[in-house]
Amino acid sequence: MLNPDDISKDIEEAEKEMYDMLRNSYLTIYNTVVWLGYFYVFFVSLLRVALGGQDAIESNYAVMSWLLRSCQQTVFLEIIHAATGLTKTSALTTSLQVVGRAVVLFSVVDAEPELQTSLTCYLLMVSWSAVEILRYPYYVVQIYELYFPKLMWLRYNIWIPLYPIGIICEAFLVYQCIGMVTESGRLTLALPNKLNVAFDFSSFLKIYLALIVFGGMALIKHMGSQRTKAMKKLAKLKQMEDVYHKQKDLMKIRKKKESKKAL
Repeated sequence: MLNPDDISKDIEEAEKEMYDMLRNSYLTIYNTVVWLGYFYVFFVSLLRVALGGQDAIESNYAVMSWLLRSCQQTVFLEIIHAATGLTKTSALTTSLQVVGRAVVLFSVVDAEPELQTSLTCYLLMVSWSAVEILRYPYYVVQIYELYFPKLMWLRYNIWIPLYPIGIICEAFLVYQCIGMVTESGRLTLALPNKLNVAFDFSSFLKIYLALIVFGGMALIKHMGSQRTKAMKKLAKLKQMEDVYHKQKDLMKIRKKKESKKAL
């Protein structure tokens, strides 16, 4: 006779397996699509400059911005992923990172054509996309709990040159934008008005510039801590891998000896 408790348990396990399968499939597709976008931005940006030189640097944003904007808009989904528990990342940390990039991209670079032709803008696009083309494959590997030591090493080491470059570029572009906004009055709301609210976008950018500097320092410190943990884990996994291979070699040697004795 079937036990109702066993049936209920089997149903719960089946539902969990189905949820995990759908979750993993969705996250794999999402990470792959975003990775393809950033990879295209990174590869084509480098290729254009290799073939076109300075002119390609100046025109790169005009050519590649549609895809960079699309990627950044898609990344807002990561806030929902974190908030709903679909991923294990902090919703607050994810929100700060996603919104922070969006402010720089949409309200600073995309709104000021003068900034788009600069070397700083080009370096920002390359550094952002270079980080992401390693981050998203690592996420896919983590979903299925696979072990790729080289990818793990790159994920937790490539940020060392790229994060400072990205932070410096963001800060410099915002700094340049402050003067432009002060002259144009863009996104500035002065009194009197119907809402009876004043907003000075140049003042906001000054505050945001300070946040980039201090937030960037905090992010680098956090990534340094994450790197230390990851390198310890990687070393431990490497030791386990070495032990496994040694045991495998010993088994082969024993089998050879046993086969010789049998003869």
